Amino acid sequence: MDGQLTRLPDNQNYPFDQASMLYSQSQFLKLMTDEHIKDIKSGRRRIEDFYKALQKLSIADARSLLYIDNILSGKSLENIIYDDDDYKNLLINQLKNCHAPIERYNFLIDYKAKTILPESYLGWFKNDLRCSIFLMSLIQNLVNNEAYKGRKELTTGTTNFLRYHISVFNHHASDFGYKEKIFEDGDWKVTVLRSIKATYLRGRTENKELKWLDVSNHEQIEWAYDYLEKNKHTILKGVFFPETIEEKYELILASLDRLSNIESDDIGTEKNKGYSPRSYVLFSIKKAWDGQKQYDSKSKKNDGIIKIYKKNQAKLDKLIAFSGFTAQKMINNAIEQIYDQLIKDDTEAVDQDDASD
Repeated sequence: MDGQLTRLPDNQNYPFDQASMLYSQSQFLKLMTDEHIKDIKSGRRRIEDFYKALQKLSIADARSLLYIDNILSGKSLENIIYDDDDYKNLLINQLKNCHAPIERYNFLIDYKAKTILPESYLGWFKNDLRCSIFLMSLIQNLVNNEAYKGRKELTTGTTNFLRYHISVFNHHASDFGYKEKIFEDGDWKVTVLRSIKATYLRGRTENKELKWLDVSNHEQIEWAYDYLEKNKHTILKGVFFPETIEEKYELILASLDRLSNIESDDIGTEKNKGYSPRSYVLFSIKKAWDGQKQYDSKSKKNDGIIKIYKKNQAKLDKLIAFSGFTAQKMINNAIEQIYDQLIKDDTEAVDQDDASD
């Protein structure tokens, strides 16, 4: 009978109702065989065996059932990150405090199958910071009091919100202004998310539009991050706090993704309109970066100019007249002579001492 058990039956007929079939389809861990259940019912095994069997739950399953029980009991604030073994122990302790623990366990399984987002729909964003930032920004008004520091906290927070509150997400995540809106059919838990996934992945900022943005250029990433923030284009401001350059880069990409790609005759420069909000920001930020590079280049050239003290100007003029050199040649010759006297000779002497040793 392995693989057939879906729940611990509450009566002697052991029916498999629709919720139990949903539970089976979710591939939740099968705790006991039919014979084991019969033994509990007949008294040949103790209820303690049920709790021992719960120790075989995976960490993910134990966490899921514990969180569901807390949410349904009005204790959602207790849904924090525990050490791995604590999820099982807390779940078992809560079931022990129930009047009918097996029935409560069955109810949690049924509820999980009917209302909790299946794990298979989380994979595309749960380890992807850019996607997770984008999804969290769709419900920013609901998480403004939260603070996520770094990749792990943000991706975990996004995953847990959608896993346990998919109905809330579905209600608040509205159209985000892409040209193409893709609609999906199917179960209510996944249709909105699947529609957002397809629309977003097909409409987000393309790599060719971002070739100039180099994640290995820390100065550039810091500059772009500050530019978007100053111009109020950064999403999850005050909610997500990146810790590394790479995380700032992902936030930049997600913030650009969040901008509409629908073109408008009202958006653009005075002489060149027809941009989308996103394409105009991309145009503006690239233009500003190119201008910054030119400014930095000129500054570096200007840094090569040496100011002559007023009291020495007459002396320099006489040296130029006497030698026939330009001021630039005169100064560079002086630098070379002083270098040879003060540094080069000492360096050669040290090298010789090292060689004699």
